[in-house]
Amino acid sequence: MRAPRSSTRPVAARLRVAAALLLPAAAACDSEAAQASEARPAPALPVLEGDVLRLTPAFAALIGLRTHAVAVVDVAPAVHATGVLEFDERRVTAVGSRIWGRVQAVHVVEGARVRAGDVLATLESAELGEAQAAIAAIAARARYAGSDERRQRQLLAEGIASRRAFELAAQAATVSRAELLAARHRVQALAGRGGAGALGRLALTAPIDGDVVDVDVFRGQAVEPSHTAFTLAERSPLWVRLAVFEGDVGHLRVGDPVEVVTQVDPAEVLGGTLAFISGAIDPVSRSAEVRVIVDNREGKLRAGQAVTARLRPGAAVKRGPGVPRSALVLVDGEPTVFVALDETTVAVRVVEPGVEGRDLVEVKRGLAVGERVVVDGVFALKSELFR
Repeated sequence: MRAPRSSTRPVAARLRVAAALLLPAAAACDSEAAQASEARPAPALPVLEGDVLRLTPAFAALIGLRTHAVAVVDVAPAVHATGVLEFDERRVTAVGSRIWGRVQAVHVVEGARVRAGDVLATLESAELGEAQAAIAAIAARARYAGSDERRQRQLLAEGIASRRAFELAAQAATVSRAELLAARHRVQALAGRGGAGALGRLALTAPIDGDVVDVDVFRGQAVEPSHTAFTLAERSPLWVRLAVFEGDVGHLRVGDPVEVVTQVDPAEVLGGTLAFISGAIDPVSRSAEVRVIVDNREGKLRAGQAVTARLRPGAAVKRGPGVPRSALVLVDGEPTVFVALDETTVAVRVVEPGVEGRDLVEVKRGLAVGERVVVDGVFALKSELFR
């Protein structure tokens, strides 16, 4: 019996016929696209004549040429420095035991947020227990001395006891009360909170609201009065210590605005205030330390982060002809601008820049007020000088 003929052969044949019909059409489309591309002429390149570049309107539109008029402006210089965020030393607190003891329990970990009065750790101290126990004994003697004083006063009034006996009883009562007061103050000095609770039990508590930035104890550890068990710090504000060269530090004033940028998010600029300027210059680095306060109430910053700071010294503001920073470019190592003579002609001109601000640059020499300089398309024009 003959096997049935495969049904795929007619389909394959039809596909080959369709491909043969489509190839001339595709070739025709490619040919038309190539002809259309050849029909669109490229914009004519600029022509350099001495220090003047002559452009075509098409080329000027292609590079997005835009100009800006030179005007008299106030330029605030920027002093750049790097530093590291750190806690405000006035808001850092060390917590430790005032007496010898052994840690019974630690209730917080590093990074925890605590409020004033929260218990950080519990200690056991024989010294504290002895001081607390002494209060009970001294209180008993004080009660007896007070009772004896009252009894001698009554007997004196009845003519039974002598005045001398009454005075001795009153003196003993006064001494007992003083001893009791001293014992209670001693317990308060040892325990910080009066020694309340079980005998010999001491609670280390947080004196401020803040973050636990360091924990240096563990359960069962013996501690001494010189040991710092916890370090607490408030997260806002933070400090930035910067080293500013002596040539710039003379223009700075306390209260000048500062822009702080972290390396984590360079696009976010944080505001700060200059709070301290050192009165001494380091003889080696020839710089002075300045301190900037940065608000961190939102908690975005962390102590230890590296930052870049831009200080705006108000005492060094210069008023004079200025241009946007984007207008300046280096040509053969010299600061240069492109001055627009008309819509399609620019002159290459070397200038002497002065104070540089965030957006503007003072121009000491080379430009006149009212002239227009190119601010967009500058690098395209620069490339034409070396073509």
